[in-house]
Amino acid sequence: MSDAEATAGSSSESTRPNPAACTIRVDDIDKTNLAGDGNYLWRHTLPDGLDVVFKVYYGNRSSLLYMKKTFGNVMLTGRSSHMPKPRCRVEVDCINTWEKHGFRCFGIYPQVKVEGLPEGGYMTFEYIPGLHFREYFADKSVPVEERMDTWRRFIGEWHRRHAAAVKDNDSRLIHENGDVKHVMLWKGEFLYLDFEMIYTGKNIRTLVGREICAYMRSVGRFFGDRLYERMTEELIEHYPDKALLMSTYDWAFNDPHPLWKLIRNIDYAAKPKNKKKHSKYEVALDIKRRLDERSLTRSNPK
Repeated sequence: MSDAEATAGSSSESTRPNPAACTIRVDDIDKTNLAGDGNYLWRHTLPDGLDVVFKVYYGNRSSLLYMKKTFGNVMLTGRSSHMPKPRCRVEVDCINTWEKHGFRCFGIYPQVKVEGLPEGGYMTFEYIPGLHFREYFADKSVPVEERMDTWRRFIGEWHRRHAAAVKDNDSRLIHENGDVKHVMLWKGEFLYLDFEMIYTGKNIRTLVGREICAYMRSVGRFFGDRLYERMTEELIEHYPDKALLMSTYDWAFNDPHPLWKLIRNIDYAAKPKNKKKHSKYEVALDIKRRLDERSLTRSNPK
């Protein structure tokens, strides 16, 4: 049994279809890739009629690039390995951790094997035809107030996960690649995806700040100024822990580790792109400004 299989059993199997154990020949799979660069994602219908997705971590990148990215991750940015098998193990571990806390992810089916793929270098996932946040919030046919109701509901769940990460000191509950491309809506639930790497050995509160900045940067990038303004105001109003929300500024400019604080201050000062309106640094400054204004307004009512 592979490491991925050993940890996969904690997924919420009782709430999703559970296919019988079987082995599929790799030559029988339609290899139309559902993803972009990187991994291969292949949709396949099993003999019992259930659709699944095979995620192959040995994708279309060279071994040299995997090693280069791993060096950067481990030695420079404090993340886990970029090599295929470690990414598979980390993803399965994170999914089990998120689902243990009640956050819906794609189900894992380690009993569905693929003959011809490297053991431990792929995983079989549940197929769900959900709708990405990136599509949903940009859809002007959905009334804006309906979209904001969804956003407020997400903010509550977002905070609950962040609070759990801080309480447990667990970076697996922080989305290393979090943005509006990695959350989906399905039957009224939020569905989370893409957990191949985690940050290691870093302050959890500042990682929360980093993730919030990354999400809100993507809001501005994909949805434009008007929706960014509204969604940021909703975030300021409805995120319950304002001190934790202020960790966005701490991540960008006041990291508790002096070296990272220096690196980010140099990065912000040296690169013009980091001063654009929806860069992660400017988002951090914007959130701090709004929190400061909110605090002043409430402490000095007219």
